[in-house]
Amino acid sequence: MKKIIEFLKENGIEYKTVSLGNPYYYNDGFTVQGITVRFDYELAKDMQELHKKEDRFLKSIKRRKNYCIGHSGKSGIYIPWYTVLNTDDFERLEEHERRIQADIEKFWQEDHERRERQKSAAM
Repeated sequence: MKKIIEFLKENGIEYKTVSLGNPYYYNDGFTVQGITVRFDYELAKDMQELHKKEDRFLKSIKRRKNYCIGHSGKSGIYIPWYTVLNTDDFERLEEHERRIQADIEKFWQEDHERRERQKSAAM
């Protein structure tokens, strides 16, 4: 991560470090560290320079074998954002999210069965 942060600083790309993987409703202590980068056209003085920075960033991440863009998207009309993670951390995060989803599905299935039993007992 240090080399990526150095690259971002050298190229004048704004970023922030983030912790992912511990949603407020499933507090199990699991977190991974990442970097979120936004290319906000509203704050840019020059759109062409902003696009060049974004291209440099994407090419740099593609060259790094141990890091990947874990999540990306667009907010607003066109404000692209990317979250950079270590590839091992990304796999662990995906597994954690699948486990959370399975636990949520199991909870709602059990709750549904409980309600059905209550309904049939009341009749």
